[in-house]
Amino acid sequence: MQLRPRRRPALLFAVVGLGAGLLLAALLSAPRVVAVSPADQGTAVPGRTSLRITFNRPMDRASVESRLTIDPRPTGTWRWDGAAIVFQPGDPWPAGGHVVVRLTAGSRSARGLPLLGDRQWSFDVGEPQVIYLWPADGSADIYARALDSSGPLRLTNTDGVLDFSLTEDGSAIVYAALMPGGQIEIRRRETATGADVLLYACPVGFVCREGGLSPDGAWLAFEQQEPSAGSTPAGALVTRVLLVGLGQGGGAVSIAASDHATSQPVWSARGWLAYYDNTLQAYAFRTEPGASAAADRYVPNALGDHGEWSPDGETFVFPEMVFVVGPPASDDEPPLFFSHLHRLDVRSGAILDLSGEEGFLVEDTGPAYSPDGHWLAFSRKYLDPGRWTLGRQLWRMRSDGLTPQALTDDPGFNHSGLAWSPDGQSLVYMRFDQIDMTRPAEIWWTAIDGSAGGQLAVGGYGPQWSP
Repeated sequence: MQLRPRRRPALLFAVVGLGAGLLLAALLSAPRVVAVSPADQGTAVPGRTSLRITFNRPMDRASVESRLTIDPRPTGTWRWDGAAIVFQPGDPWPAGGHVVVRLTAGSRSARGLPLLGDRQWSFDVGEPQVIYLWPADGSADIYARALDSSGPLRLTNTDGVLDFSLTEDGSAIVYAALMPGGQIEIRRRETATGADVLLYACPVGFVCREGGLSPDGAWLAFEQQEPSAGSTPAGALVTRVLLVGLGQGGGAVSIAASDHATSQPVWSARGWLAYYDNTLQAYAFRTEPGASAAADRYVPNALGDHGEWSPDGETFVFPEMVFVVGPPASDDEPPLFFSHLHRLDVRSGAILDLSGEEGFLVEDTGPAYSPDGHWLAFSRKYLDPGRWTLGRQLWRMRSDGLTPQALTDDPGFNHSGLAWSPDGQSLVYMRFDQIDMTRPAEIWWTAIDGSAGGQLAVGGYGPQWSP
């Protein structure tokens, strides 16, 4: 008779325990936001940085996208990367602006469990900066300077940076530098946080440079100069383009056959890779990912200068040298040549001469696409006697070659190293005095409409614009 009352509390405790266990299991199974980038309260975020929200489990995508707001929200595209949703802005985040991101409750996991509670975070966008190397006559490091800044900010402290590039969204700098101890390393530096990590340690005695990351960050392509194993003079170096799959545990793999010298790797926004095959004297293009992929298009080119991808990653612009048909003016005078900019449609192979009709005597080089892809800036020098100048001038034209327009008129100066501002309203460039060659190079900027501009640095080089 007295046993029954004792069983009721035990049964009650069992039910409560079971309920608590089920509740705990439900809480542990509920979807959660485990990481956001840019970080909450982040500052000086580059204008083209992608927004990334990572969940602890796969999500019902429609329920997330319908409950996610960004204020202000530029144009852009959404994509999913596993359990993470990524927003890639088409236009930069507003310079100097404050961005608020909200995800309201009700988003569901792929299994139907709801996100508990609202989430909100924010970040501040930095002003665009010009990134460059300084000094040209010594061991250089990377510096940054905004147009309204009172002075430059030093970003690296090495025994000498060889060169650098920006990632697709401008959120990081990939640079090759001589480190204490004499080894060259290719490293990645986050522009917002300053976090700096090693990507590749060049073998001792080798030189590595021209490093660049694929848009998805999975592959590093770079040049490596190494002793030649062929019949070239002793001590000669050969340059090869190598690929490293980051996070894949493999080593560096040559992009072409071992008997081919290659250089100048550059990624497109689609993840395609262009490089120059010095042995074949041709640009090579790879449209398939992976270290074992082969080039699927070659375009002969005698000049072998740097080319430029369009922002959509579909076309490639490069200079080509052409010799004038006919005998030289005298036995001591080489044939007259000129260079035009050619635009290649990588899918079809169609090539368009952007510089004008065949035989138009100009030296066009250094193409740079505007962020919207509508314009090309370039350097031009007339070669006919009536318009010849000592230095190349700064020009722009439509991306189809129409409406060319000179932006500078300083015949004694050579203009090169062009880069567009993120809003497409300004250009930064290098200026060399061709009359007094002892003067150091200068970095200048100009508004496209000529309303503003000026000198940014003396003795600096390699300017790029970080959004």
